[in-house]
Amino acid sequence: MSMRPSAMRMPYLIAAILVAAAVPAAGSGKPPARWATGTPLIGEAVALTQWDMAENRAQCAPLALLSDGGVRGKARPAAFGGGWAVAFDVPGVRSAYGFAGTGLLPQDAQPSGWQRDRLTQQWPHMRDLTALPAPAFAGYGVVGAEPYPADNRAGKGLHSLAYMRIEGQRCTYNVWSRISRAHLETLLDNLRLLR
Repeated sequence: MSMRPSAMRMPYLIAAILVAAAVPAAGSGKPPARWATGTPLIGEAVALTQWDMAENRAQCAPLALLSDGGVRGKARPAAFGGGWAVAFDVPGVRSAYGFAGTGLLPQDAQPSGWQRDRLTQQWPHMRDLTALPAPAFAGYGVVGAEPYPADNRAGKGLHSLAYMRIEGQRCTYNVWSRISRAHLETLLDNLRLLR
């Protein structure tokens, strides 16, 4: 049985369309939600499942990680009232790190400038997040909005927490690491929007 030349080209045409759809428009500044190889991002499947069931899904897009800093925790769903969450367990530490889209509060509707001021006043450290739609930023420190202690500025073994805002999203995301301050900063720099 012979195929017509146009029928033989169809699989290649479909593949080209799929590749083109995965590549961001020039100058968009937004990376695709998947690696060029098509490999899912870290925590992607759990994030999408949890987000799909969350009350806040219309205002709080799901996230996943390009890199977890080499920690390689096991992703699992985590409870986060009104929102969604992905926690990562490592041997001996449950919820060693993770990220969450929190339930919405009235203050979450305030504009980005107001949110930046709020987080700057609340947290000892601020970080701009250039890989996410701008303005994107996070205030962070030790749980309770505390600074890192003088004898452990690296935050090794402490519960580091960040409140993160992303343009176009209404929720205040939570990102945490019980590994170190540097690990939390790695997570912040590697989070990507999935929707």
